[in-house]
Amino acid sequence: MINEVWLWPRVVGDSDDARFSVIHLYAPPDTPLSIQLVVAADEERTYTLHVGDTFPVRDETWTFERVDNVETERWLVLLRKVT
Repeated sequence: MINEVWLWPRVVGDSDDARFSVIHLYAPPDTPLSIQLVVAADEERTYTLHVGDTFPVRDETWTFERVDNVETERWLVLLRKVT
């Protein structure tokens, strides 16, 4: 059972029941970081999320946990299943 997914630029990540892709990372100075995330499960949905936000994936709840290396072009986004 997959409980977390790491995503980086131009890469699709998979869980047991869905696919994820970050289409935009927005991190200007003095503004809360956000991402645009595409989730493909029963249907495709796009979410704008800040760190700590949750989103549904079928009957599960996932959270946008954090971003590592945000100051580089090789950033990593961590999504984690909550329930």
